[in-house]
Amino acid sequence: MFTLNRLPSPALVRVIAYSDPATWWALGDSYICALINSTSFRCGWVSHLAKGFRAPAAITCIEDIDTQRRKVLDPVTSIFGSEAWISGNFVRALSANYPATFNAIALGLVKTLLLNGDRNTAALVIQRSHARLDIFDGRFVRDLVVQRPEMWMLQWLAVSGLDFEELYSRGHCFDMSQLTDWVMASRVELLRFLAGRGLRLPVRSLMEYALGHSQPDLVEFLISHDSGYAHELSWNDLLLMACTEASTRLDVFVYVASKTEPSIVWAFAAACLASHAMADDCAYKKFMALRSLPNAAEWIVKPIRGQTPIERLCERLTYENIAHISPFIRDYIALGVSTANMPSIVSALCQ
Repeated sequence: MFTLNRLPSPALVRVIAYSDPATWWALGDSYICALINSTSFRCGWVSHLAKGFRAPAAITCIEDIDTQRRKVLDPVTSIFGSEAWISGNFVRALSANYPATFNAIALGLVKTLLLNGDRNTAALVIQRSHARLDIFDGRFVRDLVVQRPEMWMLQWLAVSGLDFEELYSRGHCFDMSQLTDWVMASRVELLRFLAGRGLRLPVRSLMEYALGHSQPDLVEFLISHDSGYAHELSWNDLLLMACTEASTRLDVFVYVASKTEPSIVWAFAAACLASHAMADDCAYKKFMALRSLPNAAEWIVKPIRGQTPIERLCERLTYENIAHISPFIRDYIALGVSTANMPSIVSALCQ
């Protein structure tokens, strides 16, 4: 070991890097550990590990980047215990002394750094390399955003020069599946950011998920985002959608209903809630919220296509749903709706 210590540092670096640095590290020799812990050694070791990735053709898909991280970066991390060794000094030294290696593993470095929240060092890699964030038609960016769906990630991508509209048009990033996940998690700030970058979001499709899984502020954002476009959604449209979807959250329904004006739409909405009562445990609460709106008592009792609300409900009565529908019929009776032609069994239940 004494003989090795007397070797010039560059030679010793090569000896250790081309063997098994973990074994050398485990020896606990202070000189060798200090050498392995140096930026120059890390650069040399990474260059040795990255030999198989120097040609751009080696990176042909997202999986190749993860393989690269596993084979080139993970062995170094396993010694030091974290990715903190990928510092600004390391990036500068690697790019200056091993430019081919640096450019070959740049995307792997970027992904590792961003997943660990190190935006500054990731930005440095982008500045000093030939790496393109929009590689694979946006699949690389999609992978980053799926794993870190945070505002800072989108802001970092924007500052780094990513063209969101162009990427969105390719259909592999910010697709329906990804946007749906954000809607169901009520990540309105992420959707608002994309809209601010010029993306036209699929509001009608997203709204189907928003009604049952999101907060009122996200519903408000979606309908405002749709405003001004052809065939835009109105609050009346949304109220009818909310009544039809049994999964619509109560707080969302109350919010949507409060945005509408008194009209025959309220009669349709009330009747829809009553007819879907068996599938929606909150149907009666939604009905009561609608009934409590100013002037609602006048509108929810209006006939629809010549039928009173009670007549429409009686047409849909079955032994299975009668217990669910009868509370609505009682309310309609209390509001003065005619009970003509109502079956006797319903009359008995609604006394």
